[in-house]
This record gives sequence, structure tokens and C-alpha cells, in this order.
Amino acid sequence: MSGIAFSATGLANVVTAPFLGNRSDVIGYRRVLLICLLGATLTTLPQAFAESYWSFTAQRFAVGLFIGGILPTANALVGRLVTRAERGTVYGITASAMFLGNSIGPLSGGAVAAAFGLRWVFLMTGAVLLANLLWVYYRVPEYVERS
Repeated sequence: MSGIAFSATGLANVVTAPFLGNRSDVIGYRRVLLICLLGATLTTLPQAFAESYWSFTAQRFAVGLFIGGILPTANALVGRLVTRAERGTVYGITASAMFLGNSIGPLSGGAVAAAFGLRWVFLMTGAVLLANLLWVYYRVPEYVERS
């Protein structure tokens, strides 16, 4: 049952990825990234209070609608904000950060769940997403194509 609930997130990613990529080209990478981070934050927090398996699964699907756009949009934005000469280095750093997060995330999530309860994993994840949203809003410029 948990596999179904968490695979709902992946299914939602598949559904929205083409749409989000298209929207990035139309309204801007930074704007889509901000929308995805806000949506992911707002849909992650209610998972802490889910009262049934089906509501939790629906909330996982909702989160997936936004999570799927974060990494591709961020990578596209990074690729456009740095010079061609810097791209290899910057993509190496972002890939390393992603793998570090993939390692530390489950370990810290397990530690939080063990120490404070499962509910706090979703609250902490929401807090991290909110921190990223604020960082992107205040520190990341929009890419403006030069003609």
C-alpha cells in the first residue's frame, strides 16, 4: 500500500513534466520554479495530518504535480544563468548536491520520524521547501534572453 501511495507522486510527475517544461519556455524558468516550490510546500504540509490512506495517496499525487518541475526547471535556469565555460562545473556541483540530498534526506527523515514521529517528516520537508522558495525568490534572478 505504501508503494502505491508513493508511486502516485511519480505518476503525477510524468503527467505534469511536459506541461511544466512548456510553461517554463513561455512564462520563465524562475516563475515556474517558484510556482513548483510553492505548490510543493502547500501540498506537502497537509500530509502530516492525513486521516486516511486514500487522502494521503491523493496528497502524494498532488505533491507530485509540483515536485516534478523543480529539478528540470532549476537545471534549465542554471544552464542559462552561467556561461558556457562554467556549465560543466556548475552542473557537477548541482549533481553532487542532488546525490548528497538523496543520501542525507532519507537518513535525516528517518531520524526525525524516530525522534519526533512520522508527522514531523512532512512538516520538516515543508519547511525545507519553504526555505528553498524564499531563497529562489530573493536570490535567484530570472533569465533574460539576450538578442
